[in-house]
Amino acid sequence: MPTLQSAIPDPVRRSSDAAAIAARMQRLPTTRFSWMIVFLVAGALVVEALDIGTLGTILPVLRKALALTPHEIGLLAASSALGIVLGMIPAGRLADRFGRKPLLIAGTLWFAAGTALAALSPNFTFLLVVRGLSGLGMAATFIMPYSIVSEFVSERSRTAFSGILETALGLGYLLPPILGLIIVPLVPMAIAWRVFFLAASVPVLYIWVIWRYLPESPRWLSRVGRGEEADRVLSAIEARIERITGRPLPPPQLDPAVAVSASAPGLHFNDFLKVWQRPHRSRTIALIVGYFGTATLWYLSINYVPSIFVDRHIALSNAFLFTLVITAAQIPGKLLNGVLGEIVGRKAVFAIFAIISMIGAYGFGHASSTAAMVAFGSLILFGSGGGAPCYKMWYAEIYPTPIRATGQSTVESIGVRLFGGVIWSYLFPVLLARFGMSTTMIVVVALGILSLVVVVIVVPETYRRSVEQLESDEAVLTTTPVVVAASGHRAAE
Repeated sequence: MPTLQSAIPDPVRRSSDAAAIAARMQRLPTTRFSWMIVFLVAGALVVEALDIGTLGTILPVLRKALALTPHEIGLLAASSALGIVLGMIPAGRLADRFGRKPLLIAGTLWFAAGTALAALSPNFTFLLVVRGLSGLGMAATFIMPYSIVSEFVSERSRTAFSGILETALGLGYLLPPILGLIIVPLVPMAIAWRVFFLAASVPVLYIWVIWRYLPESPRWLSRVGRGEEADRVLSAIEARIERITGRPLPPPQLDPAVAVSASAPGLHFNDFLKVWQRPHRSRTIALIVGYFGTATLWYLSINYVPSIFVDRHIALSNAFLFTLVITAAQIPGKLLNGVLGEIVGRKAVFAIFAIISMIGAYGFGHASSTAAMVAFGSLILFGSGGGAPCYKMWYAEIYPTPIRATGQSTVESIGVRLFGGVIWSYLFPVLLARFGMSTTMIVVVALGILSLVVVVIVVPETYRRSVEQLESDEAVLTTTPVVVAASGHRAAE
């Protein structure tokens, strides 16, 4: 088939049609503008990771101050994850309806306010409710950066940039133990946890940077009927990139094999169900199941490692230091995972990292020395936290643009937050008290291996394909494809 480039009139280069917007976005090179987008949303993840990690770090102090039982510890550890589960699917749909940027800002404000209120808790019940409600804000902030990056950057670098986002999360998780090392020795133990929560809420000021510098996704704008705004935003981006590169951008090429719908999706109840309909249903289930093993191990590490060290009669300051070492292990994992994902593919790299995390879990469950606990604990987070870039970009790419955030939020909320964050965060201290560390970890590893097999078999590879090409595959599976004619208008094949 002859190229369409010569057939595209110059006005199409400034067209607000969804197909033309997609073609214009696809030709954008990776420049420092791309890096700016990634670092802007990465900053929001740092703020969120700090907030999430506060409870696990301060838990050894908190459980003594409030005289918590294992049952109450499990409830508290699961509370914010439960809020994420309840809030993530609605947040994803709201993002698909009202935009990525507004949900990112609103979510960050919400969970930071919840952390500040936690510092004022008069009792356990109030703290439990506030942590649960803060999870509603975390839900929006978790998924937006990946939607934004998947819609702004080329398929050639999406997973590498996802690795940077995950590294930002890893850096954010380093802050709570550092904060603990600073605050706990200087503040009376009775109020240390209050000061800790209050200090963790301060970085919410970062939302001004997001509001000021982050543009809305032109792809999303064009797909919800805001074509003129999409054209205006994208025109500014194109002009900026041309100034950066010092040369004009190449003409956009409208690919007739790519199915693009310019109609607004609307906010209807059935939109929540699209991820459970053909061809998405089997993939949604497999992606949810596939994240069970690594998500469970990640949550157990973030929530309970400091307490496990304290239970081994290790001083609190040393427990913070060991936690810092273990938490830091996920950072090189995330960077390596993101790079390998662009070379080998999402599926294989995620599988390798998942197996590494399970080896670490088995070793941690049978470790007899502090050094072995630190080594195997580091392996857990290297694999479970480090494996996230490929997986998160994998399930972001699987879903088409109109339901991308909804699909992401469905997988994230059920597979990660419900299974790992709620169920196992609650069960772990109870099972640990009854069966011991080694038996509990064997169960987690066995279930993790089964979940990995399911996702590897069912979900197809997505790397090195544009989001529009992937959508075209879905259109072939479900309906008569709609293609883009050379004029830029849609025509039935």
